Amino acid sequence: MFSKGKLLLIPDSADIVLHGAPRDARCAVISGRIVFTSKVPRTVSSLVVHFRPKQDDLLNPSISISSLSEIICTVVKNGQTEPTSDETPFNAATGEQEWHFRMGVPGNISETVFSPPAFIAYELCAELRTSSVMRWTPFCRLTCTVPMAVKRIPEADSTWAALANEQFTIASKWRERVELTTMAGSRTVHDARAFHISGNVRPLIKGMRLLRAGFEIREFIEGPFDCNNNGMPSRGTTVARCSRELNVASLEKSQDGLSVQMGYFPSTTLHRVGVAIDQDICISGSLNIPCAYESIQYDIASGPIKVSHEIVFAVSVVDVSGQVHNVRLSSGIYVFPPVSSEVVDLPRYENCDKDVLLAVGQRRSLRMALASHSDTRAQRLVESWAAGNAGVHEGECPPPEYSPDRVFSDHRRSPPHVHVSGSV
Repeated sequence: MFSKGKLLLIPDSADIVLHGAPRDARCAVISGRIVFTSKVPRTVSSLVVHFRPKQDDLLNPSISISSLSEIICTVVKNGQTEPTSDETPFNAATGEQEWHFRMGVPGNISETVFSPPAFIAYELCAELRTSSVMRWTPFCRLTCTVPMAVKRIPEADSTWAALANEQFTIASKWRERVELTTMAGSRTVHDARAFHISGNVRPLIKGMRLLRAGFEIREFIEGPFDCNNNGMPSRGTTVARCSRELNVASLEKSQDGLSVQMGYFPSTTLHRVGVAIDQDICISGSLNIPCAYESIQYDIASGPIKVSHEIVFAVSVVDVSGQVHNVRLSSGIYVFPPVSSEVVDLPRYENCDKDVLLAVGQRRSLRMALASHSDTRAQRLVESWAAGNAGVHEGECPPPEYSPDRVFSDHRRSPPHVHVSGSV
């Protein structure tokens, strides 16, 4: 029986990370490889890669509202590999034939987000067509689809990044009775990780008692949703995504990942419920953030669907008359994907071949130090440095030329070097 073969699409990364706001972000590049496996060599007449919005699922009531139409990258056309792609010949041992592709994605596309009424999602699809092997054998068409998530993070050294990474302390007074304070090391929250937070309750009058205290992350999603039961368009929904609560009335120092810190812990023989707020009571702990696209979404500032988050410090207090009051203190936070920043290993300034004057200066300074201090360690230092820079001689170091033509030609011939360590 004739076998069509197997097509496999392997992108280099399952995510597309855009740096900066939609109007400032640069284009992203999708790269990867396509592997076609067959028992016999087949002539590939056409191979195209599509980056497109994810198709609507019949079993999912939500609809796709992505504004992106489709981006096409042609790898093979009329049996010829395009110049922008690379092809690996057919391997008879494994039966595989491989192509490498690269395609650009605009930086202003909407990020991936899932909400009950609507969603924005993307997929990468490879479509391969082969010519017929024999006259009676028709051509075959193979497709392979993989999901691609579009994520956005602040660009380094931008105002957005500075606001997200700064420490924050928010304080507010409730009716001049108690003062609430929320503290965290950063406003940035990553999914599937722990977020450390602490809150402080300070008394302003006597007689107040604390019943419960806890933290909650609330998510607000706004977009072109369906109308509600009253026929009015619904602008958004607010959902509690993560919460931790501590029952202070039980007089236990640690519950549900939260702990209580105070100068002295009250006695359990108290007849009234709760804990008397006659000292500063600090509640600290961590919130386990759920996974993205399942129980929480990333922040989206602009687009068809907008997503924002806030951290809430909520307490229940009892006044002198026995009435219970629920007090809340909230502050905005940012839920971003945990993208590791790659550290560029720049060359040291003194390792540059053009910096012969600096090399001579270091050699002279070492010789002067050796002459003034008869130290065997300094002698070994000079010998080891001289062995690594044997090609640099003091008499063969002409003074540099600062003419504009020579400066520009040097920049065109070799890349610039940056001094990132040490001091001159």
